[in-house]
Amino acid sequence: MRVQQPVRDRNLSLWQSAVRQTLLNRSDLSAADKQAAEYGTSLRAQSAQPGSNTPLPDPTPQPQAAVQPQMGSPANIAHGSKAAFDALKAHQTNDSSSLGGLFAALHDLVMKYSSWDIAGWVQCGWYYTKYYVLAHLQPTYQDWQEHAPADINFGVIDYRLPKNSRVLIIGDWGTHMPDNAALLRQALRKFPPDVIIHLGDVYYSGTIEECTANVLDVLDNIIADVKPKKRPAFFAIPGNHDYYSGGAGFYRTIGKVNSGIAGCTQQASYFCLRSEDDKWQFLGMDTGYGDRNPVDKQAPALHIHETAWHHDKLENFKGTTVLLSHHQLVSAKEDLNGGTRPYLNEDLYKDFKSYFDRIAVWYWGHEHNFIMFENDLKIGSGDLPLKRGRLLGCSAYEEAVDQNPYAIKHPEVRFSNDGHLAASKFRTDSQNFFNHAFAVLDIAPDKITASYYEYPSWGAGNAPARDPAIGRLLFQEHIAPSLS
Repeated sequence: MRVQQPVRDRNLSLWQSAVRQTLLNRSDLSAADKQAAEYGTSLRAQSAQPGSNTPLPDPTPQPQAAVQPQMGSPANIAHGSKAAFDALKAHQTNDSSSLGGLFAALHDLVMKYSSWDIAGWVQCGWYYTKYYVLAHLQPTYQDWQEHAPADINFGVIDYRLPKNSRVLIIGDWGTHMPDNAALLRQALRKFPPDVIIHLGDVYYSGTIEECTANVLDVLDNIIADVKPKKRPAFFAIPGNHDYYSGGAGFYRTIGKVNSGIAGCTQQASYFCLRSEDDKWQFLGMDTGYGDRNPVDKQAPALHIHETAWHHDKLENFKGTTVLLSHHQLVSAKEDLNGGTRPYLNEDLYKDFKSYFDRIAVWYWGHEHNFIMFENDLKIGSGDLPLKRGRLLGCSAYEEAVDQNPYAIKHPEVRFSNDGHLAASKFRTDSQNFFNHAFAVLDIAPDKITASYYEYPSWGAGNAPARDPAIGRLLFQEHIAPSLS
């Protein structure tokens, strides 16, 4: 059982965050009860998100008894979650005609099906209201042009990578699940990096509480356990989930995570990190801001002034760029827009296609999979090809095998058969997931050696006794500088 299941819906994600935070504050509940509640809430969210064809399982009557589990089954929790969320929405819209019936239905579920307790759901409503208000304020964003005076170098990291260095890249990693923590812990032991880069998404909705628990605390615990010779700097770009609650959690993270590491303060949701010999630069962009409320199929564009910032870094740097985003440039499976090229983020393509000669590789996440798109991918007639596009969004969340993440809906977006993930050996009877992946980039003046590794995934109830070792090498490639 995979307890935590994210959805691409802001309000449902906020509700999942509210339930999780309520559960963390309940010392009277067992770990099993908390897992049942979070899993049941995820079942409800999965069934309710737009486009879902997964119905809620029927509740199972469970009359009150002195020895029964406090939570009841996940199916019962799912129905309790629906009733509580619907009652909260009715309250928000002053729909008094519906509110009484919905509250009565919730009471009936609690009494007959043991779907938690009324006080628990009320506490969830308090947290949801808090997160909902934050989500509807103007989101946090540090615009370089709004500084006085405007500073085009705002967001450039002072720290320089050694000319021979190592960067570890993870994507969609910000969860509170044990297998994603094990992945990073084992990666730091085997491949101690100078820098870790996260391609975005802290789940469910990037609240301050979630960013603290899922990123800051996890990193501190891993560093205390591994005891590396030096603590690696951690740089991040936001995904859509980071902005669902307004972005404050993300900005707090980047403000705290590198405290005590000289020159490694990250000022903005975009960044430029360069090597000391000016041979390479890592250019991270903020696509999450434009997807903070996903109500249509239009892939997000950059903030109005951010494109000019990236163009400046590409035009005024003599070395080679590694480009980073959370959202995809292209997708073989997802529709990124409703136009004639649904496989393409038209805005990002327009912004960066003229610079493909100096971009050696573009890494992105968002889809929870690992895909190596065809080298020198031709997208538009007469345009420069994309030298390398790499999807790396599976360092914590992974696709279920029956969802077939390697299905090809858009054959225009060709990808290699190299490096496909295997199904986890820690499967359950009801669920079978693919493994995780991460990238290790060994940087030298004349090339980057990029190695992609698999790591096992698992859920509740089928975890290994100890951290598994790093899995198989999926693929290794040598990335040459783009410009002389």
